[in-house]
Amino acid sequence: MKEITEESNQHKLQRSLFRSIFDESSEKMLVIDRAGLVSLANKSTLELLDYEVSAIVGKDISGLMLEKDRAEFSALLATAASAGVVRNYKFYLLNSKRSIIRFFLTVAALCDEKNKLEGYCVYLALANTEEWAALKDPHFFQSVAKKLGRLTSMGQLTSVFAHDIKNPLHVILSTSELLLSSGNLSEEVKPSIVMVERNAQRASKIVKTLLDFSRSGICQLRPYSVNEIAEYCLGLFESSLKTSKVSVVRDLGETPKVFLDPHYLQSVVYNLLTNALESVGGKEGRVELRTLWDQDKKEVRLAISDTGRGMDRNMLDHLFQPFFTTKETGTGLGLYLARQIMNEHSGEIIVRSEPGKGARVELVFRKIA
Repeated sequence: MKEITEESNQHKLQRSLFRSIFDESSEKMLVIDRAGLVSLANKSTLELLDYEVSAIVGKDISGLMLEKDRAEFSALLATAASAGVVRNYKFYLLNSKRSIIRFFLTVAALCDEKNKLEGYCVYLALANTEEWAALKDPHFFQSVAKKLGRLTSMGQLTSVFAHDIKNPLHVILSTSELLLSSGNLSEEVKPSIVMVERNAQRASKIVKTLLDFSRSGICQLRPYSVNEIAEYCLGLFESSLKTSKVSVVRDLGETPKVFLDPHYLQSVVYNLLTNALESVGGKEGRVELRTLWDQDKKEVRLAISDTGRGMDRNMLDHLFQPFFTTKETGTGLGLYLARQIMNEHSGEIIVRSEPGKGARVELVFRKIA
């Protein structure tokens, strides 16, 4: 009898915790099963979309979107199932009056103990008109910098915003950490503070990325060897690869020097190698780094390929969109900034991939020294 009572109390605590974290959360969330049926919708979601629980729960989530967008949403779920999580995906949903609302969706795959897919948690973040227009154009921030005139580069523009955000963000993060360490928070308030801390940490990483990008202003191009860039970046991974199952193949051909900025290019290549190694994960696999000189096209190419999980067409289509990421701790700015940097080098970044067949990223340089 005592065991039954203790189990009953445990279930009550679990329900109370669930209500506190999910149902009472200000973060808007939907939980859907593998078939796309809505299993759960918290209060803030119901209020925003102006629906009663009975009108959503148990119904197909496709009823909340335009018919033309349903195939795209299915592709989004497939991407999340493969990658684990997809962040900041631009999408329209409909409220009870069938009015369109713009959202940035974050979709996380929900799996059981055996890593079998059970469903998805969909986080809804409202997007205002300006944000929507900005992310619709992958060159938005660059065009704004040109229009402002006083700012001579993308780096200066990001620096202004990043420095203005950094200090208040530090206050938010340190205050939330202090509150959590105090031990005086009620069970109702604690999940909200945890959420504040988690989002402040992610925002802090974004700001750091922007500041790193803006550190030196515009790219300072000078004759340099891409092979030296490759060797330097591979050296940074040398110690971590000793205990890894991943083999690294380097094939650095004879290439002429090109005009580039070593500081920026080292950052780009390092991030691309990190992506490749993370894609392979803890499994046995291979990452290749090659350089070659295409004399006919007068191009020097640096290519990084891996035998990792690869990417589907939906992921590739959004790869260079700012803040779009499939990483739990990613900022979604790495590839976006990589393309901006390659544009300043009058070059190009090319990505090819298929699900389960790895990926290949090429940096193309055309300013031969």
